[in-house]
Amino acid sequence: MAHSTRIAIIIGALVGAALGLGAVAMAAGRVLDGGVELVTGSAGRATPAFVVGQAGMYLLVTVGGALAGSVLGMVGYAVGREADPATTRFSLGPVTLAGAGIGAAVGFGAFRAMTGILGDVVEGVVTLTVFRSIVVALVVGLVTGAITAGGVERLSRPEAFGFSGEAWPANPAAFVRDAAAAVGLPILAVITGASMVYVFSQVLLNTETDVALVLFGGVAALILFGAAVVAALGARRHHR
Repeated sequence: MAHSTRIAIIIGALVGAALGLGAVAMAAGRVLDGGVELVTGSAGRATPAFVVGQAGMYLLVTVGGALAGSVLGMVGYAVGREADPATTRFSLGPVTLAGAGIGAAVGFGAFRAMTGILGDVVEGVVTLTVFRSIVVALVVGLVTGAITAGGVERLSRPEAFGFSGEAWPANPAAFVRDAAAAVGLPILAVITGASMVYVFSQVLLNTETDVALVLFGGVAALILFGAAVVAALGARRHHR
């Protein structure tokens, strides 16, 4: 592991923990009136706890993870540039987007795991004591910060994708354009073909039997004729 990556992991973990505590503080302020209740623990004592809907909580964690991930991605990127300024890196925009995606995925996964361990989820309602919420926020923030910052620092290097030396494109704009054409055209062709098949199937299902047979036979004949023409042209070029 590179020295800059290790530094990014450590700093990202600390920043992530701070963001996690900040998220708990903000959530407490938003749901203080309707989302905090007294629950009876195993010792029979009443303890303040967050009692919120599961769907809303998961949405909040995912969105918060994406926002925090973008910040952590920029932190990892900045740490990497300072620790290893001689290394070629991608621009900040794509790196920030990558950080948002990593933060959302890792934050949700870590929160879901910690909620299953320390909280109670019954019929779509999540119950977490205030103390355990702080513990969950710290752990989730540490994990998300470390993985996001370290991952973004590593992914910001072209060498992580095999782009180094002669493999690095001389014109990044031309590379992106060619890559989009190579990937996008087949996808567009598949979507267009699937749309045509769906539309044609609906036409066949909503017409009379004789008309449907004629249409089906006509389209099949056109496809066979087109395939024969293409094959003939290819054979003629090969013969020349």
